[in-house]
Amino acid sequence: MHAGAIPVSATEGYALWADTWDSTPSPIVALEQRALSPWIERLHPRRAVDVGCGTGRWTGRFSAIGIDASPAMLALAARKPGLQGRLAVADATALPIAANSADLVLCTLTLGHIRDRAAALHELSRILEPAGALVLTDFHPATAARGWRRTFRRDGQVYELENYPHTLDQLREAAPLLTLRECAEAAIGEPERALFDQSGRPELFEVSCGMPAILLTLWTKSPVAQALLPAASRLVSTLGAASK
Repeated sequence: MHAGAIPVSATEGYALWADTWDSTPSPIVALEQRALSPWIERLHPRRAVDVGCGTGRWTGRFSAIGIDASPAMLALAARKPGLQGRLAVADATALPIAANSADLVLCTLTLGHIRDRAAALHELSRILEPAGALVLTDFHPATAARGWRRTFRRDGQVYELENYPHTLDQLREAAPLLTLRECAEAAIGEPERALFDQSGRPELFEVSCGMPAILLTLWTKSPVAQALLPAASRLVSTLGAASK
């Protein structure tokens, strides 16, 4: 919504934004946290992986492994209690995590930064164990269609992060090994009004109030994917034996 915004990649953008991320009020982040918290409270994972963890806002809550493509964001996460030694720099399309090893995979406000969503969703499903849950949230495609952009301000300049909006149908098409279990749309509301006031744009609250801004989804591995697991395990065992 800023005509003079400078477009940047996610890597470039978060390198610029990292040092003020935690202290910058964001209605989108606040809304996502408000909407997602009731879902999170139902989950009690043993082994969680937070992909696109940023500065670790969800990572510490689950003693999760945090993964992000931004070294600058991870450097801030590492300063937080319990996160040092649990973080790794990696792309979501090539995760350094063993297959079927996480009973909870989080990917929050991240997938829209990745051009190849099919590759990222394949990796997210690969590391998810058969009975596990993938929680995926992102910028709502309807909001993007209305002209909203993922922007931030630094030193008086507005930057626009790359973003590839995806509909629910596009997610389903790109994730054949996953089954959608829950879906919700979160809209800007009164709890976010103060953040618009703090940023000096109270008029934007009136325009955006009631508009769906975040798409929340919860997925599990499909029966087809689970049926393939025993065969895949036998293949790995066979290959391992043959290499000895």
